[in-house]
Amino acid sequence: MVETIIEKFLEIVIILIAAKVGAEVMRRINQPAVIGELLAGLTIGYYGLGLLPHAESGDVISTLAEIGVVLLLFEVGLETNLQEFIELGTTSLAVAIIGVIAPFGLGFGAVYALELGGEYVFEVALFMGAAMTATSVGITARVFGDLGQLKSKEAKTIIGAAVVDDILGLLILTVVAGLLGSSGDFQLIDLGVITLKAVGFLAAVVVVGRKLSPYIFQIFVKIPSPGTFVTGSFIFAMGLGAAAHYVGLHPIVGAFAGGVVAGESGMTSRIREEMRPINFLLVPIFFVYIGSEVDISILASSYVFLVGVGISILAFAGKYVSALGAIGKGMNANIIGIGMAPRGEVGLIFVAVATSTLSAVIDEQVIAIIIWMVINTTVVAPMLLNRILKKSDSQQSDDDDRFESPVVE
Repeated sequence: MVETIIEKFLEIVIILIAAKVGAEVMRRINQPAVIGELLAGLTIGYYGLGLLPHAESGDVISTLAEIGVVLLLFEVGLETNLQEFIELGTTSLAVAIIGVIAPFGLGFGAVYALELGGEYVFEVALFMGAAMTATSVGITARVFGDLGQLKSKEAKTIIGAAVVDDILGLLILTVVAGLLGSSGDFQLIDLGVITLKAVGFLAAVVVVGRKLSPYIFQIFVKIPSPGTFVTGSFIFAMGLGAAAHYVGLHPIVGAFAGGVVAGESGMTSRIREEMRPINFLLVPIFFVYIGSEVDISILASSYVFLVGVGISILAFAGKYVSALGAIGKGMNANIIGIGMAPRGEVGLIFVAVATSTLSAVIDEQVIAIIIWMVINTTVVAPMLLNRILKKSDSQQSDDDDRFESPVVE
């Protein structure tokens, strides 16, 4: 028993060291930390150097990873300013809707064209389309922030559209996971029930939570015991994640909704600041864990690589055409199209759901293709965006601490 516990201690140590090394390497070449953490997991995992065993559902490592992804979605929700989103209006909404429909359609069609998934081609097509709807607002916003352009019209439009994409993407993921995880044949009524359940849960949490969250977090402030505020914030995220599970949704939906309503408490900065040390510890475990569970021989196969590149091009194109929603608004369409392209941490959440709950339908080859899509769009898009933005005149500091997170630092 003691030896087993010590083994888990050592596994956690190995994961955290690998995560920091991977993140630091990426920082030195101006790439997001999430890519370094994912690659670190691939390197040290069961199929790489073999420093980690296969993680089983419910063991220490998988549990810490699950907590990490819940905290990640809570953080993404916390970045969502509802008032700012409402003020952005129709342009961001148009960009977001095109940025969901186009990549979903391209991903769905590509699976049929390539005949991926065998007997589960319809299910794989649904999942691939859903995975391609993701947008990593944190990574794009970090590029704008580094160049002092977070307050530009293009940045605000992208951030607003990415928030909508996060919401729509989570809804699509929830519906697809619900359909693929259910037994029996696909029926239209199942689609309706799962969709209504997801929309209803999000709406109920946001409507009720906006009114209650200021009082809840005031209670955390007033209790004098040291650490009450950060403990209360953690409980808030975990509790809403559990609530989502009990109504038949994935916990990440509840965590995202919890972050949104926590942001309405008037204490966003304090929540972010006190939760950040926990996030720095647990969120990287999630990304390393995802990488460690991927068969590196499948990822490195020429077929998967070529299909991954093809899917990446479609994923990029699907988001690039979202700029059509901003035409005639006096904005640079190239900036908007490229800024919507990175999948980053949001794309890997789809991979996590596939590996944890949909492995009977979504095989390792499809997961490897999605990982290539995430890596390619996350690395290439910021490089292109950085190049375009450097040509503009505004170079003054323009920071927004919403996007200084363990994911993008």
